[in-house]
Amino acid sequence: MKTLEVESKESPAKGISSMRSFVDTIQLLLNTLNHVLIGFVFVYTVWVCYKNGFQLIFTWHVMLCVFGFHVLMAESILAFYSSCSWAVALTQPQRKTTHWVMQVVGAGSIIIGIALEIYYRESKNKKHFSSPHSILGLVALILLVISMCNGLGSLYAVELRKRIKPMYMKLSHHFIGLACFVIGMASLIIGYDKKIFRNNSTPEMQVTLQAMTILVIFLSVLGVLRTIVTHVRTLLR
Repeated sequence: MKTLEVESKESPAKGISSMRSFVDTIQLLLNTLNHVLIGFVFVYTVWVCYKNGFQLIFTWHVMLCVFGFHVLMAESILAFYSSCSWAVALTQPQRKTTHWVMQVVGAGSIIIGIALEIYYRESKNKKHFSSPHSILGLVALILLVISMCNGLGSLYAVELRKRIKPMYMKLSHHFIGLACFVIGMASLIIGYDKKIFRNNSTPEMQVTLQAMTILVIFLSVLGVLRTIVTHVRTLLR
């Protein structure tokens, strides 16, 4: 009887442990899938850019913006996820450092990419920011600059706590950063219909790239949304 009682008491704990293990496995699989999607889209984009010609300014606009948003911005978000395979051995301070380094490099890549496109259009006397793709890109760029400034404040939130609560600083950084990422990725999705992809790819691959990018957005922002909800609940208490 004693043995049975012990087993019955332990069974709920075992059930919870099994459920956590199952959830962890699912998270690991989804995270791995996300890395694969991120890598595939970028590698394929490099191939398209190669076929289009690296001597063309527009080619570099495409590659730098995809590298900045789709690779570095996405991976910098994933750096905080416990199931992120490449960051599993990093401490929390190391994850923060990795995050902002990737953000800075990604921002630089995006800014240079957009600057090249502006220069290209100026040299061809073409209109600036006249399409949904370019307008979304401009909005993402503005939010990117705000997010970087806000991120600097979030990085030193503890030191600035006398002037503003760290929770407010972090929450605003999450909101602005999330909006920047989603809008920037939406610009890329529209961009896969552009001439460079029509001429150097197939309609099926264009749709595939768009679908993969949507999945990357979804898989990347889940943790951020969960963090935002947690912060909001804390503030409302």
